[in-house]
Amino acid sequence: MDEQLAIAAVAKALGHIPEENFTAWPGGWPDQIGMSLVDAVFSIRAVYKTRNPAKGVLGRAKSFRDAYPGAANDLECLRNLGERRIREVMGNGKTVGRYKSECIIEAASNFLSLTPPVVTAAHLHALDPDHRRAYTKIRGLGGVTYEYLTMLLGQPGIKADRMIRGFVDTALKEQHLAPVNAATARRIVAAVHAAERPDVELQKFDHAIWIYQRDLPKSAK
Repeated sequence: MDEQLAIAAVAKALGHIPEENFTAWPGGWPDQIGMSLVDAVFSIRAVYKTRNPAKGVLGRAKSFRDAYPGAANDLECLRNLGERRIREVMGNGKTVGRYKSECIIEAASNFLSLTPPVVTAAHLHALDPDHRRAYTKIRGLGGVTYEYLTMLLGQPGIKADRMIRGFVDTALKEQHLAPVNAATARRIVAAVHAAERPDVELQKFDHAIWIYQRDLPKSAK
């Protein structure tokens, strides 16, 4: 595939996105690695925000932070809580048959076992391969949610999940181009961002596309 044609196709599709989408990013959890980890894992195939804050991931995450403020930016504190306390607040969600709370404890343990250990947000670097591997080697987690974890911390990124890939593939299909894999979709979106909307922070740009795609009627996806 000619990637320049793909970039042009996605740039054209960008015109469908309402301007207000570009300021809709909830803000993440800057400098709060414990909260970012909880949010990233529990967001896997889950409803993020609902009218009833007790049911959405975001509302439960806020309740978790209120209940355990010491764990907000301290992975050792988060690990020491144990998975059951996490599950009591965040719910019994699973990924590939495992409780998400168990994945969080394993991820925290992996980060803490690194040399030097990752304990707080200041220690995690998105592009460090050891940091990425500590997360992605866990069954049930992967590269997409690792990217989301770093975005929640305030580091620039694109989460090439099914919404972002759906937007890209639809834009390509409209121009009679073939669909692409997650890595290529990420690269195309990054190029479109740089060319078309450098005034918008990358995670806000990603989120604008995400909520546009999420809100489409099922028949249009």
